[in-house]
Amino acid sequence: MMNHLGTLKKYIIILEAFHSKKILSAYDEDLLGILDISTKQLGRLLKEISEELGNIEILKEGKQIVYKLIEPMDLYVKTFEKNMKIGELFNMIMDGDVSVLDGLERLSQKGSQMYMFKNSIFEDLKDFESNSNFKHIITSIKNREYRKIKFFGSDVIYDNVKCIKVIFMDNNWYCAFVYDKNSLMIGRISFMESVTYASNEQTFNKDSVKEHLKFLQNDMQNGFTLYKNRNKKRIATIKATPIVAKYFDEGMKKFLSSQQFVKKEEDGSVIFTLEYTQSLEVLPFIQRWLPDLIIVEPKELKDEYVTKLNMSIANLLNK
Repeated sequence: MMNHLGTLKKYIIILEAFHSKKILSAYDEDLLGILDISTKQLGRLLKEISEELGNIEILKEGKQIVYKLIEPMDLYVKTFEKNMKIGELFNMIMDGDVSVLDGLERLSQKGSQMYMFKNSIFEDLKDFESNSNFKHIITSIKNREYRKIKFFGSDVIYDNVKCIKVIFMDNNWYCAFVYDKNSLMIGRISFMESVTYASNEQTFNKDSVKEHLKFLQNDMQNGFTLYKNRNKKRIATIKATPIVAKYFDEGMKKFLSSQQFVKKEEDGSVIFTLEYTQSLEVLPFIQRWLPDLIIVEPKELKDEYVTKLNMSIANLLNK
């Protein structure tokens, strides 16, 4: 049964059928069976596609209306450009449908008039479709099955883990998994040497990871946000100098989800705050804006930052 499919996925199935058959109608038995929809619904989808794309001709054969593909096209690029719903494509990947990945890769490499991808979503997983680790993770999330994970360069084996989410973050793919009863780890998939079946062959209860999923949704702002410190968050007060203040002004897009505008100073600088569960969650971000982000408080974070800066200077001088 495929009547739960989103419109974009249906479009792609129909466009694939166009490539193989060239001519389609609302009475195409193969499409009606695959999509599990009525002739009226299929007719409406065919009409929408023909109106959106300029390379489908509408013909009449007796009392039937048929649609003919008159020139080849890159269906993924066309569909994306017309619908601009890349989120749906990602949902298809997360649902385990790796068939769209080749098309997305072409789209990311294509010099489109509207889009340019400077960071490829396939940077870590060169061959998603054949990546057994990724398949194991996706299957385990869908079926709530336990898995065993081993990372390159480590003898530690995480057995009976609960994979709960695949995350694309900071231009890399990660898997969030629960281990050791209640601990949460965010592991980079390309660093995983193997993902295999666990010794526990049972399935886990969705309620057992409810708090972890809530944390991922509401509290995690990067890969260094610690689940164990989620109720012990600190607040850092940061000053952006006038040179970069406009990027941190009220109403501007946030760099981190906890970022909150406080006030604008008379000299044009901006004061804002960040929440953090450990210093590593915010210091790399602050350092990227060196020297224009200044830690006002807390003193412990400021002192740690100064120590790191002095170490950097010492390393440069000793080079």
